[in-house]
Amino acid sequence: MKQSNPFAALSAQLEDVDVRREQVAATAFSVLEACRSDFSNMLINGLGDRTKAMRWMSMHHRSFGGRNAYRVLADGEADLLWEKVAQTCGMSAD
Repeated sequence: MKQSNPFAALSAQLEDVDVRREQVAATAFSVLEACRSDFSNMLINGLGDRTKAMRWMSMHHRSFGGRNAYRVLADGEADLLWEKVAQTCGMSAD
């Protein structure tokens, strides 16, 4: 009797999580574009494309205490986010 490979099921689950994460990140960035086009436009222009901007917003940043940029906005720290976006994109925050 052949044993099943436990890593095949784990791999499939991880792939499902990755797909769902990308879907949520795309939805979140669409909300950002609708609500805070200043941030989204600066990121898209500064980072070169929407996909990079979308991923930047979703990733955890040391400068935000391990939070992602959406959590920074949710915590009411838009000024901190604006400074980091300007720094990341090589632009003035003024």
